[in-house]
Amino acid sequence: MRFAICEDDPTMQQQLADAIADWAKSRIIQADVLCYPSAETFIIAWPELSFDLAFLDIQMQNMTGIDLAEYIRKTDQNMMIVFVTSHSQYVFDGYNVNALNYLVKPLSHAKLLPILDKALMIWRSQKDAVILVSNGNGQQKLPFDDIYYISMFSHIASIQTEKDVYELRKTAQELSDMLPGYFVRCHRSYIVNLFKVKCMYKEFLLLSNGRTLPISRNKSKEVNDAFIRLHMGR
Repeated sequence: MRFAICEDDPTMQQQLADAIADWAKSRIIQADVLCYPSAETFIIAWPELSFDLAFLDIQMQNMTGIDLAEYIRKTDQNMMIVFVTSHSQYVFDGYNVNALNYLVKPLSHAKLLPILDKALMIWRSQKDAVILVSNGNGQQKLPFDDIYYISMFSHIASIQTEKDVYELRKTAQELSDMLPGYFVRCHRSYIVNLFKVKCMYKEFLLLSNGRTLPISRNKSKEVNDAFIRLHMGR
């Protein structure tokens, strides 16, 4: 998921960014968090980026968070918006722009986490749980859960299922943006579905179909932590 924080208080900005990062690790998802000190700086950057969830400070100089939300809604009806404010009386303005929720300063993790979980549920429901692949005669939908791993060679992704292999012309980063959080890059050439991992060893993964995949030294901790979080239900 990609998050925007539009907040003119640097301390609040950092606290919110850190809280999102911690939450994302616990939910095993990739979170890209970009921060902006004003509505104007957000607007300048926005044409080149897309965001799933934006935290907008209501009381900013010049252009307020409400103004920015109205600007966003002129062209984007899907971006989730959460208002951040010091005064709860402003929250009713959020109904006009279909805001997801609001946070009252100072930051409360107890109130933030349910908002992030709700946003994640909406985000996942909006994303197809399939990937389109070529079957020789045309395109077919391949469920993510059928994928064991993906190997990357020369900008060609080979998607391995129980019986078949499908090829896509995608980069590793493009695939990472498409895949659910339980897919992890264990090696520069491999992305693995952690639900298909039977055992994890120091230098390789044993999959439930008997195949083994290498683990890069610089990916070892990331893969280990993700595997533990997944199977501890965190």
